[in-house]
Amino acid sequence: MDTSFLFVWLVVIFGFHFLRIFLKKRFGIDKEAQAGVPVKRFERWNGLLTVAAIIAIALMFQGSLERFFFWLFFIFFVGSAMQIILEWKYLKGSRKYQASLLYFSIVAVTLVVFTTMAFLQVS
Repeated sequence: MDTSFLFVWLVVIFGFHFLRIFLKKRFGIDKEAQAGVPVKRFERWNGLLTVAAIIAIALMFQGSLERFFFWLFFIFFVGSAMQIILEWKYLKGSRKYQASLLYFSIVAVTLVVFTTMAFLQVS
């Protein structure tokens, strides 16, 4: 794979981290966490579930890149959707679900672009 392609995606991954920090500050989520609203519980749950599922599908679909990316996107979509629904339902006074929805939208579009780029390079 081209090294410039890897560098661009490394920058994108770091960009996601900085985007999450920006959204937390913009929506005032750090202040909510200090006020006693349990905003990190849903993130931990979603993160652990997603990592475990990605490891499982990486072991199951070693020969098929298309299936791997399909299930990767599916797991990301379902996990993020559940996180947003749980935050909306249980954190009524919080704006955390709005930040999660915005973050999910940006990451989903980027994941689709990455998957398309990977398929074009494999083809």
